[in-house]
Amino acid sequence: MESRWRDANVGSLRIRVNGTERTVQAEPDTTLLSALRDQLGLTGTKYGCGEGQCGACTVLIDGKARRSCLTPATSVASAEIVTIEGLESKGEGGANGHLHPVQQAFLDEGAFQCAYCTSGMILAAVSFLREHPHPTDDEIVRGMNGNICRCGTYPRIVAAVRRAATHSGRGEESRSQYRDSSSPSAPQNDMSGGAAAVMKVLDGQG
Repeated sequence: MESRWRDANVGSLRIRVNGTERTVQAEPDTTLLSALRDQLGLTGTKYGCGEGQCGACTVLIDGKARRSCLTPATSVASAEIVTIEGLESKGEGGANGHLHPVQQAFLDEGAFQCAYCTSGMILAAVSFLREHPHPTDDEIVRGMNGNICRCGTYPRIVAAVRRAATHSGRGEESRSQYRDSSSPSAPQNDMSGGAAAVMKVLDGQG
């Protein structure tokens, strides 16, 4: 009985992902994360906590960062979805096979270790910079808070977002304790409180 009910509620859904119309099979409770990974093979979007708390599953929906693990696939039929796989072809310096400025900045700053969180971090940063084109380090930390890096590379993440803003001509390099955070000797593993730990250092409490 249950299987018949589930079959009756499965339907084809057209969604636009990375500029291309795609078809997925969606039940009412199918998440966008599941559709992207399991049906479309876009595994750059990661499953982390499943509760929207870690940010590993972040994608862009109509240009804004959203947690795909909490987003019903049926709710985005008319939206433009961008995953990490499609970011370099979405303009803002990323066309013609070149990395998006945020992707390049993360690479230049070495802003990852295991890289499980990186795709979500990058897409969150893209969304953040669209709304805050001239960010201070304080604003970067607050804007990225909620995206968790279990390896603790927060100083380099702050530096990467700052670099991306500067490279895009949309921000000025701010003066902070993170100016030299790309140095190999920079602290990388303070996990207490996630990005809030970076804020304590910026506020002179760390």
